Amino acid sequence: MAGLSELEAIGVAQHWPSRDSVVKGLRAYTPSTMDHAVAYNARLDDRNKKNATAWIAYFSRGARRQMDAIADALEDRAAWTGELGESIRDLMFADRMSYFWHGKFRVLFPTHERPLALMDWVFMTNSMAFAFLLGWTEQAIYQGYLTHAALNRGYQPRASYLEHHRRAHAFMLRLFADWRGNGVSHDWPAWGRDVPVYNGILERWRDPDPRVLMPWLLAACDRHTHESNYDTEERQFDFGDYRLTRTPVEILLVLRLREHIGLPNPLLDHPLMEPPFDRFPELQPQPAFDELMQGALRRARADWPQFDEATSVQLVIADSLG
Repeated sequence: MAGLSELEAIGVAQHWPSRDSVVKGLRAYTPSTMDHAVAYNARLDDRNKKNATAWIAYFSRGARRQMDAIADALEDRAAWTGELGESIRDLMFADRMSYFWHGKFRVLFPTHERPLALMDWVFMTNSMAFAFLLGWTEQAIYQGYLTHAALNRGYQPRASYLEHHRRAHAFMLRLFADWRGNGVSHDWPAWGRDVPVYNGILERWRDPDPRVLMPWLLAACDRHTHESNYDTEERQFDFGDYRLTRTPVEILLVLRLREHIGLPNPLLDHPLMEPPFDRFPELQPQPAFDELMQGALRRARADWPQFDEATSVQLVIADSLG
């Protein structure tokens, strides 16, 4: 068992970007179009001979909506939760469509020298944590299983998994698995289990006394600020993405899951936990699928009658078991 002596008093990183600089970075994205989604629905995607399901346009739209949502949160704009909800809807929709096609690709091309592996497990983990933040418990649980299933099937890009080593995201998935306690797991390499403060939180997050967990969460907050930097060839960071630089996504996930099992949470006095991330937002309604998404589902189901079964929670859970 880890002990308090293993906590490093590293403090808040001096290089931690300011709110203003993070907002500036979030607003500086390149707009994208939904032309590919429109073409898919109208069957005008002539190169799509195998009827691959469409997901890239929804991933791009969701990612950009999320940048605006977090920027609005850091500027204390009330609309941030609704915008975040729309981004999560888009990203989860993209993940479901992508997961199906990754499986189908391996059936259609069983001897392909480069099997399809494009599911961004880091983004998927973010979506799970943000869904918990918004109070979308059922959807967050599905996303947690789906992320484990994608990892266990090898659908993730090799670079993001074997080289970038996003330890905070491995921690969030390990926490989800511990919470579920039904066999969902992933055989993490050593890098996914080598952060003492995360291991200490995993050992204590169910402790009824919030004072036991408080120093570990504060240490994790400090670590977050030190991991908020851009990747280099020599080192990769957990929170270099502007969406996460000043967003305590991993801390809020711990607090939300404690809430789910009926435990009180500690009050964390740390610069990372400034409003609006010092509390959970009110329960957010889930935005309905727009016409493009409904059209994409209609085509996917017409081309692949097994689509709903293959992406059902039952089969996804089966694939998520370690």
